[in-house]
Amino acid sequence: MFGVFRRAIAISSSSNDTSFKCLSATLTHYDPRTKKATYVWHLKARGEKPARNITFDIEGGEIPDQVTYFVDNDRTRPHTAYYNYTDYRNCMVMIVPYSNHDHCLLWVTRSVVSNVPQHCLDNYEETCEVRIPQYENDLCGDDP
Repeated sequence: MFGVFRRAIAISSSSNDTSFKCLSATLTHYDPRTKKATYVWHLKARGEKPARNITFDIEGGEIPDQVTYFVDNDRTRPHTAYYNYTDYRNCMVMIVPYSNHDHCLLWVTRSVVSNVPQHCLDNYEETCEVRIPQYENDLCGDDP
């Protein structure tokens, strides 16, 4: 699944954390043989908070819908993320524990950001009780 989503945009989240507004991610490394990938999350500047990038080193395991990840090269603190749905083309729904919250995120490719397929929205709504929009075209634009 990692190789399919080289650049993704989080259009909705279960958190009201304003740093997630316009959140995007870029795949910087992918090895299908070892089931390892690295994504960089791009957080835009918000008020007093500066823009920053967060690195997620991901390792696939034996369970298809779970991955172990490490944040910013801290190998002493493994985390588990859950992939609840993907169509392997336009979207994925995942739960990512980060910064003391289990974020339920709807990630999409740039090609569908303005017209998200209904099956993506339906699966997101089935998985995530709280849904807060994070992407606005006027605010987020084409920045990473």
